[in-house]
Amino acid sequence: MEASLFLRCTEADLQKLTRTHKISYIQVTSEQIDFFGFQLLEYLLKSVVTKSPSSDTATSSPERIVRAKELQELTGLSRTTLWRLERRGEFPDRVPLSGSSVGWRYSEVMEWMQTR
Repeated sequence: MEASLFLRCTEADLQKLTRTHKISYIQVTSEQIDFFGFQLLEYLLKSVVTKSPSSDTATSSPERIVRAKELQELTGLSRTTLWRLERRGEFPDRVPLSGSSVGWRYSEVMEWMQTR
């Protein structure tokens, strides 16, 4: 507990470092206190091998949603024109967000702009 308070980290982080044999015993003399601590823990945590994101995680990340104002800037069209195109089925569908808020999938908008 005292070590985690001194190092400004969670006990879980210290336990993780202990399990991976990155640390086993911490001893600090009074002369070293100014130079030891959070920086050491950051270094040790960075040296713990972490899995790089796989292609599955990259594809499952949420897609960027464009709101009405940004959509108008991207397309150069007014809200009315966008609404008319949408009603005729000539524009990507809206995505309901919350309440009355809506957005459009950025990738669909960009694809629409390229085909136009």
